[in-house]
Amino acid sequence: MSPEAWRADLRFAVDSFLPRDRSFSDAARARFRAAVGALADSADRLSNEEMTVGLARAVALAENAHTRLYLVRNRSEVRRLPVRIWWFADGPFVVRAQPGYEALLGARLLRICGRPLDEVRRAVRPLYSGSGAWADYMAAYTMTSPEVLAGVRICPAGAAPTFAFVDRAGRRGERTLEPLPLRRSTDATEAWWDLAPAHPGVQGPWVSALAADSAALPLYLRDPVHQYWARYLPRDRTLYVQYNRAGDQAGMESFRAFGRRLLAQADSLRPAKIVFDLRFNTGGNFYVAEGVLRRLAALARERHARLFVITGPATFSAGIFHVAQLRQFGGATLVGEGPGDAAEFWAEGGNLLMPRSRLTLHYGNWMHSYARVKPSAEREFRYMDLYVDRITPEIRTPLTSRDYFAGRDPALDAILRQR
Repeated sequence: MSPEAWRADLRFAVDSFLPRDRSFSDAARARFRAAVGALADSADRLSNEEMTVGLARAVALAENAHTRLYLVRNRSEVRRLPVRIWWFADGPFVVRAQPGYEALLGARLLRICGRPLDEVRRAVRPLYSGSGAWADYMAAYTMTSPEVLAGVRICPAGAAPTFAFVDRAGRRGERTLEPLPLRRSTDATEAWWDLAPAHPGVQGPWVSALAADSAALPLYLRDPVHQYWARYLPRDRTLYVQYNRAGDQAGMESFRAFGRRLLAQADSLRPAKIVFDLRFNTGGNFYVAEGVLRRLAALARERHARLFVITGPATFSAGIFHVAQLRQFGGATLVGEGPGDAAEFWAEGGNLLMPRSRLTLHYGNWMHSYARVKPSAEREFRYMDLYVDRITPEIRTPLTSRDYFAGRDPALDAILRQR
C-alpha cells in the first residue's frame, strides 16, 4: 500500500463509512475525523502495519463493539502465530499449539518481544471496543498476530516474535515463534474453539493442553462442533443446554426441530433446574431461537424449575439478547463471567470493503437496548427492546487456569450446589 492508496482508503472511511454508522456520538465523530486526518498526514512515514492498527483504533473510537475494522475474527487479514492463548481470570495461558511448540502448552505468558504482558494488553486494547471481558477475548487474537504486534510497536516489523513464559512445571523460558502463512478468509474464527480439544480449529494440526478424552472433559467442552445440544443430568435433576451460535447449523437439524425436542424433554422430565449455557455464543440471528426460548422460559415458570444462564467473555450480540430474554421472561439467575458487551449497543448495519487495501469496515445502525432504564434517547432507531435489571452474573465464577487445566467448570459446579 502506497501512501496515496492509504489516503484514498481513509477518505473512503470518512465519506462512506462514517455517515452510515449511528454509534458515533458527535464528539466521537470529531475524534474519528481527527484520528483519520492524522493518519493521512503520517502515511509517508508509517508502515502498513501501523496504518492498519491506526485505522482500527480510529474505528474503535465509536465505543461500540459492533463498529470495527475486520482483521482477525470475522475476517482473516493478518497472519497468526503457531500458538493459541486464553486470558483466564489469572492471566494469559497457552491452550493450544502446533507440533513443535508443545512445550508451551499450559505456559503462562510473561512478555512478548521483551514487553510485559500488561503493556501488551494496553497496546492492543484500543483496537476494539466492548467490555473488558470482550477486550480480553479479542486480545487472544491480536496478541498472536505478528502484524498487529508490529503495528502497535510491541515487536519489530518483519521479525518473528519472542514469547517469555513460565511453563506448568514452574520453569522460565523464551521461545521465538515463526508466523504461520497468511490465511486470508471471510469465515469467522472463534477464540473459544481453542479451549476445546475436540474442535479442529483452522490451520491445523493443533495439539491441545487438555486431552481429547470427552469423558474426562467438563460438560461445556465436550461438544464444541455442534451449535446446540442438550444433556440431562439425572443425579442432579438438571437439564443442561449449550447454545454456541445463534442460528441454524448447516447440515444439521434446524434449531426449531431441536427446540421441539428440548421442550418435550423439559416437559416430561420435569427437571429441578434448567441450565442454558451461552458462554460461547458470540451472536448470529436471534430470531431463530427467540420463540423456543420464550416457551422454555414459560415452561420453567410453570414447572417451578429454576432457570440458570451461564455467560462469559464470548457472550456477545445475539447471545446477549438471549441472556436478557431468559432473564426477563424466565427470571433466570445469571452465572459465570461478564459478557462481551453492555445492555445497550448498536448492531445490524453492514460491511464496507475499502477500495485499495480491501479491508472490511463494519458499521452499526440499529440499537439494541435491554436495560430497564434506557440510557439512550435515540428511540427511533431501536431495533430490539427488552427491560431487565442486569445482564451480568449474580453468581460470579471466574474461570482460572487452574480450573481449566484440572477439567473443572466453576459455573456449572456453582449451579449444581444451589438449593
